[in-house]
Amino acid sequence: MKRHIKRVITVVLLMFVLVQLTACGSAAPANDTADKTGASDEPFTLRVYTPTNYVEFVIADALGFFADEGIKLEYVGALGKGVTEFQLLEQGEVDAFLGGHPPGVAQARLAGIKARSVCPAMIDDPDNNHITYIVKADSPIQTLDEAIGKKVSIASFSPCTSGYIQYYLKSQGLDQNGAELVVMADIDATQALDQGLIDIVASHPPYAGLAVQKGVARKISSSWDLFHSAGAGLAVRGFTDDFIAKHPDVVQGFVNAEYRARVWVNAHPDETKGILGDFMGLDPQDLSIFVFDERKNIAAADIDQWFTIAEEIELWQPGEIEPQDVYTNDFVPADIPASDADLHWGGPGSVTYNKRK
Repeated sequence: MKRHIKRVITVVLLMFVLVQLTACGSAAPANDTADKTGASDEPFTLRVYTPTNYVEFVIADALGFFADEGIKLEYVGALGKGVTEFQLLEQGEVDAFLGGHPPGVAQARLAGIKARSVCPAMIDDPDNNHITYIVKADSPIQTLDEAIGKKVSIASFSPCTSGYIQYYLKSQGLDQNGAELVVMADIDATQALDQGLIDIVASHPPYAGLAVQKGVARKISSSWDLFHSAGAGLAVRGFTDDFIAKHPDVVQGFVNAEYRARVWVNAHPDETKGILGDFMGLDPQDLSIFVFDERKNIAAADIDQWFTIAEEIELWQPGEIEPQDVYTNDFVPADIPASDADLHWGGPGSVTYNKRK
């Protein structure tokens, strides 16, 4: 009898342990729980690359816009030479892409990476150019037509840095591959220009104006000069289709915070320079700026223009992918809080982001 009782107790204990192990094994990750059930007060940690140019998401982070949406950015480090965000996205190193243009998203999808844009970011502007082309102050080069046979520094092989040059050269009846493109970080390119290692720099803000202001370089052209179009400079932010399906509340919060940041940055360029200068360890007075799209959603006409540029330089063949494949406007941002009109940065030490790694 005693032996029977012990056997029953043992079976009951084993069943209890198995139930506990099964429950533990099937528990959703913390981020999933917080997103889908609201059962956790912990913010959703969103891993992103550490930026080295003039971007709005650092501002959204610094001013607490992401925190208001239950999102915490985790900066994982700057992109390595020749590494794209889409590669990191595919490898699971980051959760979002925050530096791409529509053709880059298209190329990622053609490569099997199901990236999709959810909101706009910067656009081009006649006074604050997306890309500025500079040469050494005493260089004989006067126009981009003279890039044939010259060394041109680009941040990466991408639709804007290399693509713009190729598009321009082809539009002038020149060899679109006639310039020698050299991948180099914007922050290093000016020094290389001064040393005579390269002939032309294709530079993004915030570095574009620094060398010109110091008199060591001279501007010969800009992306605005090439296209005279705000939409031709459109950048986008987004996630994978899988992330969007799993975490729609996070995506909506992200879009809300991004919209607030784009409007705030345009209205407060000097304070934005202060935040980004503090973040990147640069003098704010040396920084040139981007202008950001204040529309709530991605404009179809801008995507179409980018597709025209991309197909002209043969990034893919017409019909391989369609404009509607690379973006969604399903996430309409909430209206800007009235309190943002009185929101100001309090100077170094008042921001909430992690320092640049």
